[in-house]
Amino acid sequence: MVALTTTPTTRGHLGLLSSLADRLTPHGLRARLEQPIGRPPALHVSNPAAPGVTEEIVLEDESLWWPWGDRISAAADLDVATASVCRVLGVPLYSTPKSTGYRTWPPS
Repeated sequence: MVALTTTPTTRGHLGLLSSLADRLTPHGLRARLEQPIGRPPALHVSNPAAPGVTEEIVLEDESLWWPWGDRISAAADLDVATASVCRVLGVPLYSTPKSTGYRTWPPS
């Protein structure tokens, strides 16, 4: 059995990524927090209306980043991050948050 320990920094990253997930799920996106061994926590986001449209978001140096190295926004600016993620994953910016009938975050 492998015991994983979290540091205050890791807990902070998990909390911020969790907050972003909370903002994305009402727009119909699925969000799943991942913490691979030896790598920073990441938020895996997908658009169930467009199969195959997924991205992984990481928090590093007080910024949120796309996997290809482009900065999404400052970590504290979740409004900008939410708009950017919705745009990239194909959710219209003018969409109103809606219930999807399920929720993938937080895990049950």
